[in-house]
Amino acid sequence: MSKNKLIVLEGLDGSGKSTQTQLVKDYLEANNFTYTYFHFPMYGHNQFSDMISRFLRGEFGNVNEVDPYFVASIYAMDQWKFKPELESALETGHVLLDRYVFSNLAYQGAKNQTSFHEKIIRQWIYDFSFKFLNMPYPDLTIFFDVPIIFIEERLKEKRLGEDRRYLEGKSDIHEMDIAYQSKVRDNYLDLMGYEGYKIIECCDEKLNIYNPTQLFFRYSGLLNKVLINSD
Repeated sequence: MSKNKLIVLEGLDGSGKSTQTQLVKDYLEANNFTYTYFHFPMYGHNQFSDMISRFLRGEFGNVNEVDPYFVASIYAMDQWKFKPELESALETGHVLLDRYVFSNLAYQGAKNQTSFHEKIIRQWIYDFSFKFLNMPYPDLTIFFDVPIIFIEERLKEKRLGEDRRYLEGKSDIHEMDIAYQSKVRDNYLDLMGYEGYKIIECCDEKLNIYNPTQLFFRYSGLLNKVLINSD
């Protein structure tokens, strides 16, 4: 009998991850997979997500002024507070997450000046989340890799939606700094090698961006293989 799977979608801000999330939901429903969907951070659900909202609004300082270990901790604890619900959902079906632990590794790793210190904080977050807090490890994590030139253009556009309410009309300090976003991308790419972590390129060799459906079909076989794989 197949084990219920934990699937995570990752990407830079403005990478088109939300569109791919909807396509994965459509795929799961069309193929009669029982699943639950969650998005991290869990804005408005606990004291840690409230602190994350304040941080992203710039209330604690800009990206380079706030200790990344502090930021890593509140993101990790936001996930930990939701651990019972996450584990309960895995008991009843598959779980699809929009962002999870590897977001924390990439975004906080990007706040260090050297690759040596990037690796140190990434390992600290990994150990804290998976070994100390004992969070469930994903069966599949997909990072949608979009060249930074396209991220820069997309972040210039006005972004709306209910998932932006945490900003209370202000700008997200992570999204305002394209140099920082570029370092985040580098950190995501450096995560290649972790179990179940896959990088999906979102454009061809001529830098033509795949449309959402084309992109989905580039990883749908991998997704299906993980979902139907037996223990």
